[in-house]
Formats: sequence, C-alpha cells, structure tokens
Amino acid sequence: MSKQKNTNLLGLAIIMLVFTSCTAPQYLSKPIVHYPGIKNTGTYGIQNMDEKGKTQSTFCHYDGFDVQYFVDGDFRPYFVITNNTNKSLIIDKSKSYVLYNGYATQLFKDVRSSRSTTFNNVQDAINNVQTNEAGVSMTVPPYSKWELPLQETNVRKMTIPAFNRTPGTHTLTSFDNPENVEFVLPYSFDYSMANWDTSRNRLFVKELEVETFEKTKPFRSEGPSSYGIFYSTTRKNGEPDWSKTKRVNSINLERYRKHKRAVDISHGIWGTIFLPVFLTGYFIYLRGCDHEPPVYDTAWWDKTYE
Repeated sequence: MSKQKNTNLLGLAIIMLVFTSCTAPQYLSKPIVHYPGIKNTGTYGIQNMDEKGKTQSTFCHYDGFDVQYFVDGDFRPYFVITNNTNKSLIIDKSKSYVLYNGYATQLFKDVRSSRSTTFNNVQDAINNVQTNEAGVSMTVPPYSKWELPLQETNVRKMTIPAFNRTPGTHTLTSFDNPENVEFVLPYSFDYSMANWDTSRNRLFVKELEVETFEKTKPFRSEGPSSYGIFYSTTRKNGEPDWSKTKRVNSINLERYRKHKRAVDISHGIWGTIFLPVFLTGYFIYLRGCDHEPPVYDTAWWDKTYE
C-alpha cells in the first residue's frame, strides 16, 4: 500500500511539474549601437625664415645639407641634420636658439660641457665640443646625420591648435596656431669659422583634417598622439541613437508581461486543483517565473568623454 502511495505521489508531482512549468519567451537580441566620434588629424609644416632654404612638408634643403623637423610623442619638436658634403658642417651651439612665439631661449642647456652625437655608423661619431672666444662649436662629419639630443636642450612641449568639430580640411598658417616654434642655428663649412650663415625655420600645424566616424563599441577619447609629422585626436561626437535599443527593451518587456500573466493564471488554476494536497498546492501558488527579459543599456556613455 505504501508503495502504491509513493507511486501516486510521484505521478502527482510529475503532473504538477508538467502543468506548472513555463518556457521562456523568445526575446529579441541587442541591436547594434553606433557610437559617433570625430577625429582631428594635424599635419606639421615649416616656414623658412632665413630665405635660403627650400621647404617641403617638414623638410628644408640648403646648399650642402638638409634639416628635417619632427615632433615626438610628448609634442617636443626636434630636428635631424644631414650633411651631404665631404666637408664637416660646423654649428655654433652657443648661438643656437629655440623660439616659442618669438621668445628666445638658448637651445642647449650647457654648451660648454655637453657632447653631440651622430649616427648611421659614422667614424668618429662622438665629437667633443670646441670652445673658443667667439663661441662653442660642434661638427657634423661629412656624409652623416645628426639628431638633436632633446635631453641636452631647453626644448619643451609645443601647444597645438584647439580641437575642431567642423568636418573638412582646414588650412592653417603660423598665425592660426596658438604657438609656433622656431629653431635658429648658426652654421658654417669654413674651418677657420670666419664665415657664418644661419638656418632659421618655423614649425607649426599647417593643416587640420576633421573627420566623423562611428564605432560599434563605446570608446574613450584618444590622444592627442604624435606620429612624427602628424598627430591624431578623437573625441565623442554627440549621443548614440538609442531608439532601436529602447524599442527592443519595450518589446521584450511586453513579451515578459504576457508570459508572466499566463504563468500566474496557470499557477492559480493548478494550485486550486491541487489544493487538497496542501504542500503541492501551496508550492504551485508560490512558484514564480524567473524568465525576466534582458534589459539592454541605453545610458552607458562615458560622461568624461569629451
């Protein structure tokens, strides 16, 4: 008899689970959200102030040597000199300057103790400075390159133009820049150091390319990042279109509500039917539905993102 009772209870439990179980409704998946951004790409250029050099981009060609200007990742400008002759190029370090908006600062920190370095596997690559009554000079050997050692200079970070949100190509002059930089370098090929010329070039942002774009993942602002002869900066450009996400959330919520109403009715009916079996009926009444819909975020958008 006990075995029969257990069988009946098992059958009752199976019937209860069958009639009170609920299948999750089919919810819509998250739509693709497009996050709008805007990118500024700045290109550097130079203006020859001594009227003896021929310029192209950040490159200036002189009779016998070339100077190319760069900007590092910290926005500090520097240059590389290429000696194209079979004679040493002499530079007077004591009379070399860097100018920020016309204000002159001596280019080298301590011209009487510093050492200048060349590269490209040039023989006698390290040259001690030479001091005389007129100044302190260094040489760039024939057919070699020399890069300005920033750690030995007073060069600081330059200020670039403000972020622009107007799409298109914007041509700038040195006067449109909040700050331009000039390098003044006295030089000579005369070993007697009787004849000197001066290389003077102004570095500034000459062009700003403004582009809009979209990404499918949220992102923070990037940059500004320097890449030698140009830099790039990205910013947030308005709010994403949340309309599709809100619509999907609304549809999913309505599907859940319909599903929950059907489940509640089912539990109420079967709870009443099984009420004589106290624990079974009570369980059915209390049994809920854990198939709540996913809620896709419509508010996540980095508030610090400019």
